[in-house]
Amino acid sequence: MKNSFQMYIEYEIKQEVYDQYVALMSKVIETLPQYDANKIQWSSSQDKENYFIESFILPTESHFHVMKRLRKTRSHLLFGLLDDCICGGVKEIKCFGLKTNHY
Repeated sequence: MKNSFQMYIEYEIKQEVYDQYVALMSKVIETLPQYDANKIQWSSSQDKENYFIESFILPTESHFHVMKRLRKTRSHLLFGLLDDCICGGVKEIKCFGLKTNHY
């Protein structure tokens, strides 16, 4: 049996920087495989305006903890650029992971 982690990242963006956010996210999605992320999805919430959800699979729990730390760090060269786009900054990002088992 092999384990992996499904990671979810949720946040609300500022409406006035929507175009900047979309441009940054194209770079983020392009970069995530360098952190061993796969099956990457990015979508807006049906219920809340300007609320976005990202999800992807990471190979280990350690990957999850590293990614969570990186995504909430303003000093990261790419992920930190989202600080100006997210309501309250990157520290307000909600991250959670679900362990999945593969047989």
